[in-house]
Amino acid sequence: MAGGAGEDHLSALPDDVLRLILLRLPSTAEAARISALSRHWRHLWTTLTELRLPDVTDLASVRAVLRRHPAPVLHKLHARHELTVAGGRVPDKIAAVLGLAAPRLEGELCFEIITPANQNPAAGAAGVGGTFQIPCFNKATEIIINLPDHLGIRLPPTGVFAKLTVMMLTRLDKQNQRDLGGAVSSEGCPSLQHLILGKSYVSSHLAIRSESLLRVRLFCLRGLERLTVVAPVLKELGVNNCLVTSVASADISAPAVEELHWIDGFDPLLVQFSAMPRLWSLAVCGAPSRIHDVGNSQSLPLLQRFVSAREVHILLMYPFFLANFDLMVEAEKTLPAVEILCLKFCTRGHAFGPCLFHFLRMCTSIRQLDMDFDDGSKPQVWETMNICLNFLQKVEMKNLSGTEYEISFVKQLLRWVPMLKTITLRFDHSVSEEVCMELLSLSTPGICMEIYLHRNGDEVKYSGVSLKRHGDD
Repeated sequence: MAGGAGEDHLSALPDDVLRLILLRLPSTAEAARISALSRHWRHLWTTLTELRLPDVTDLASVRAVLRRHPAPVLHKLHARHELTVAGGRVPDKIAAVLGLAAPRLEGELCFEIITPANQNPAAGAAGVGGTFQIPCFNKATEIIINLPDHLGIRLPPTGVFAKLTVMMLTRLDKQNQRDLGGAVSSEGCPSLQHLILGKSYVSSHLAIRSESLLRVRLFCLRGLERLTVVAPVLKELGVNNCLVTSVASADISAPAVEELHWIDGFDPLLVQFSAMPRLWSLAVCGAPSRIHDVGNSQSLPLLQRFVSAREVHILLMYPFFLANFDLMVEAEKTLPAVEILCLKFCTRGHAFGPCLFHFLRMCTSIRQLDMDFDDGSKPQVWETMNICLNFLQKVEMKNLSGTEYEISFVKQLLRWVPMLKTITLRFDHSVSEEVCMELLSLSTPGICMEIYLHRNGDEVKYSGVSLKRHGDD
């Protein structure tokens, strides 16, 4: 063509450069299509060390890609498949894919199967569910497998994940031939640093003993009656909705922990913690009154166990039926070390004011206050409440509905906080600009007020005393 139009200049580049170009495409399928445009490129995609398959319609296609891909080493395999009731024997297909990948994988595996919510029961009834055994990835560094509830993982009966540093598994099958605790401890994963286990049925005793683990998160583990964690270098531990029976116990020996998230039961006679002198962040949960418990998920007493925590997250779960005189949380000691206080209210229509005021009185030295309102609450009068938060400089409130008593609370809060520098208010979809303007009129030159409203599917930011919406001319 005139002026060289249509000439293939890219093919003159070295293969290593061409591979870098293909790796920057969004998927391996796209890389294969681009490769087909040039005879020189045609088989180049099969030498890529990273395979990304984000929208797989049939797991057989993943198996076909792996068979056509002769590269001896894989640094990354990411696959995401939306399961349908016509998917056939899915466990067998998953096992075949993982079996092909395991010998070559020396990097990351991210394998996700999703099912539309309305098809979950149908998928199980259609026989596409079941369990499969994962192979031992003895050279992989990261394994993430996320499954819907009608599929289950069985661990390999033997083998060591020698180089694995990250493991996330959901839907573990309770009929595992191998002890789960041993598999994720130093004996099975000697290099493991990050562990996430969730939404699984496990044996009654889970014992994790690791010299390498830095972060552990356990959530929704059913059947667990005893948890043991011995991890001398562990920095973050999260346990959420695992110890659900009244006799469930735990023994945690992790002296290096800096962040503890215990959204679960805590009975000091059954749950034991080693000293944690480095702890600075603590997350707990409970009801606003011990008269009305919320099952066994009550870990508020940990506030008194770890009084040196500087950042505290509290999830307050109100029962459906609660008399007014029961609203106040039982008296606790003050927490002078707390600098950041994060409160999430699941009020179920009850008033949050007394609980909020109680925790603010406990933590008068806070510098940052975050509040999240999960649902609506009863009207309340703030004028009778008075407190001085001399150190508070930053406030953020989420999921506000714009009610009159919420607006009244914001006004009262501005009176309590003489040193406030920033306040951020995030409203739900129902709030009008009139509410926004009323609040912005309270802003002063010394306070940066930012308000976020939802408009036409976007979150719009308003700020300052100018009452001007960001993005306007």
